[in-house]
Amino acid sequence: MTRKIILSTIVALIVFVGAFVCPTAQAMQNPWDVCAKINYKGDSLCYRLSQNLPNDANANLRGFYLSAKQKRQIANDLLVLGLPNVAVYNYVLPNFNSILQHFAYVEKPKQDATVSFDGNFRYTGCQNGVEIDVDTLFDKLLCGGQFDLPLVVHKAVTEQQIRQHVVQKSTFFTSFNTENKARSHNICLATQSVNGTTVLPGQTFSFNNVVGKRTAERGYQNAKVIVDGAYIDGIGGGVCQVSTTLYNALLLAGLPAKACQHSLVPSYVMAGFDAMVSDGIADLTFVNVTNYPIYIKGHVDGNKIQFTVFGTPNTFEIVRQNVEQRQPFNTVFVVDATKYPNLVFQTDRQVVQNGSDGVVAEAFLQYFQQGQLVKNIKIRTCNYKKVDMVIAQGALPTP
Repeated sequence: MTRKIILSTIVALIVFVGAFVCPTAQAMQNPWDVCAKINYKGDSLCYRLSQNLPNDANANLRGFYLSAKQKRQIANDLLVLGLPNVAVYNYVLPNFNSILQHFAYVEKPKQDATVSFDGNFRYTGCQNGVEIDVDTLFDKLLCGGQFDLPLVVHKAVTEQQIRQHVVQKSTFFTSFNTENKARSHNICLATQSVNGTTVLPGQTFSFNNVVGKRTAERGYQNAKVIVDGAYIDGIGGGVCQVSTTLYNALLLAGLPAKACQHSLVPSYVMAGFDAMVSDGIADLTFVNVTNYPIYIKGHVDGNKIQFTVFGTPNTFEIVRQNVEQRQPFNTVFVVDATKYPNLVFQTDRQVVQNGSDGVVAEAFLQYFQQGQLVKNIKIRTCNYKKVDMVIAQGALPTP
């Protein structure tokens, strides 16, 4: 009984030792061979150099029978020559590219999230890029054994990252008289042209370029405009209120907007903060000095024009301020029966010219951080003409 136990134990030891000694002996016989198993989420692929040797290969020249360290050196020498890494690795380890082909489904192109703007924002999703790390794969193959497929992940720009730079920087509105149909029409037309504008980093915005020429062919109508200190009829009247509203929104967004003043002080904005525009003469411009796009949304709601500027968050809270000196206009009465035959009595009156105060205004931008005034910058001094109101009346005393 004891003898049978001894024999059984010897047989078991022979089998057990053989399971380890035979592969080791084989490895000793072929120390140059490369044996590896690559895994990816349950998908496995085995690679053995000895099973991929080409029949017509000059083995000594290509170094198949050299050590792993020597194979790596051959690869390094070829890579120095500027040869493609996959071609080099395929030269040292034949059919290396078959591993890449097998796992090709793993690779994905990087797709960054995007934003488009036409007055409203629309975002697309993102996808991280994935590619096989061929350099690491080659090194791991040379070492042999079992390992996971080495990958390189290229992080995509996410929607959340884009939204961090698409915040409201400022908003500003002015009011107008909707009873003036032609002027209201021009205001709506110009506002629609600006709405949905994107200004890229370093790009210059031009109001005249964006809105285009104010002509009857483009739909603009006759309304009052300020020319040389007087209100006269002109194509596109009201567009300057659009540019003025935008100008103030840009200033509050911390953007270096440049504009010209009117000759008369406007009624719809603080003196010193108006922006006159005229085809080929005066423009409203600014350069996007931030590192991200600027988006401009404009709309008309009832009797209000409103512009909202989006982009990277402001560093300061900006407040407009002005200091002005006014010279009130006078009212002048004229009697001219020839020119105004319908005016008979002194109480029969007609406004010939509206009055406008003469104003010298200094415009400032105040910058606050956490409620504290950090700086107060004067952006310009504006001089507006004084224009007396002229009223025609009849000559006879009122009965």
